Amino acid sequence: QSRSRYFVKDWNYMFLATSVIFIIFNLQIIICIESPRYFLIKGDAKAAKMSIKALAALTTSNLDVEKVELEDLEKSRKREQSFWQQLVDLCSYPVLLVETLLLMFLWFFVGMSYYGFNFSWGSILPDLYLGYLIGGVGEALGYAVVAPLFALLGRRRSMMLLFVLSAVFYLIGIPDVNLRENSKWTLESVSCLFGNVVISGCFSAVYLWSAELSPTSHRGFVLSVSSSAARVGSFLGPYIFQNLKPITVKAVPLGGLGFLAAACAFVSFLLVETGDKEIALTGEDVETRRKQYKYRL
Repeated sequence: QSRSRYFVKDWNYMFLATSVIFIIFNLQIIICIESPRYFLIKGDAKAAKMSIKALAALTTSNLDVEKVELEDLEKSRKREQSFWQQLVDLCSYPVLLVETLLLMFLWFFVGMSYYGFNFSWGSILPDLYLGYLIGGVGEALGYAVVAPLFALLGRRRSMMLLFVLSAVFYLIGIPDVNLRENSKWTLESVSCLFGNVVISGCFSAVYLWSAELSPTSHRGFVLSVSSSAARVGSFLGPYIFQNLKPITVKAVPLGGLGFLAAACAFVSFLLVETGDKEIALTGEDVETRRKQYKYRL
């Protein structure tokens, strides 16, 4: 929406242009492959196998679908719990509750930083339109780097690294330094542009990690409450960037965000690596995974 505003000055036509962009990007939903789990819940084993075959075709796997044994369909249905049953499970499995709360904290900070940047370029950079342009390129770069980083370092180490870098860029922006004489570009401007790249990477990465950390029986619930936490953070982010700095000093918002980023790095350390493990199916599997896990950098 912010990018289309550069070309379309009238608000009515801008929203129309934005709607067209959304329609174009959502056309891919038509050709998306339905998940095997959906068909298992519906009791359609044949369609589930066809879905697995279509997904396997997108990889280099030589999976023989005819030899794939699907578990009892009734068990798949039993894992579909109501909202209240999932809440009860949070009390029955304390580890599931703790990991959900930790993920909510990560999502809260990522949402606060991401939307804080994207709604505040006008107060961070000397040129609003240039800020959105560079910010958009930075987002694409942040998204692109996550997959190879996960493959190289794993989920947990990658998230720790990204949050540490976020803290560093926030703290670098605190000194009031002009990069050139008579220039409006400051150290804060440049550090926030780099921070936007890292935060965009965190946003992409936390989606994947959350889906792998949460068990199949509670995945929708965990992602929903985590996304809600991100929405709360998104309300606070623009306020911190635009309103808090003028009534305090620059070290307060940037230093506070740097501290929260460092806290997120520690929270990532407390969670488990999922890249080399099977996806947990139930809260009981989460408890077992935690008992078998050994912390190490």
